[in-house]
Amino acid sequence: MDEAIALLREQNALCYQLLKLFGELTEALKSKSLAMTEITQKIEPAIRQLNKNSASVQDFLHRNSAANFADFLSAQPADAKTAVAASLLKQTGNLQAQIKKRTASVSRLTKTGSAFVEFNLNVLSQTTAKSTYGSAAETGSQRGRRIFDANI
Repeated sequence: MDEAIALLREQNALCYQLLKLFGELTEALKSKSLAMTEITQKIEPAIRQLNKNSASVQDFLHRNSAANFADFLSAQPADAKTAVAASLLKQTGNLQAQIKKRTASVSRLTKTGSAFVEFNLNVLSQTTAKSTYGSAAETGSQRGRRIFDANI
C-alpha cells in the first residue's frame, strides 16, 4: 500500500504542477506575453515525469493484477492507508479533469491566435477573397492564391 500511496502522491504533485503551468500559459496567451516559450519549456519535463509515473503505475497495477487504482483499492482491506490512497486518487482525478479543461482553453486560444496572425498576414499582403470565400484570390499581383487561408 505504501508504494501505491507514493505513486499517487507523485501523480498528484505532477498534475498540480501541470495545472499551474497550463494556467500560466493561458494567462500568457491572453496577455500576448512573450513568456510562452519559457512556460512551454517548463511543461515538457513535467509531462515526461508524468509519463514515467504512468509507466510505474501501470507496472504496479500489473504486478497486483488490477485494471486501475479504483479496482486495486476496492480489493484492499479498509484501513487508514487505504483511505489516504482513496483520497489521493479522488484529488488526482479532479486535477486531471481541470487539466483537461485548461488544455482545451489553451487549444482554443492558440487557434484564435493563429487565425489572427493569418488574417493579418493576408491584410499585409493585400490579399482579398471573392464574395464566395472558397473562390480563387483576387490580388494586385500575378499570384493566383493567398499566402494563408484564414477563416475569420
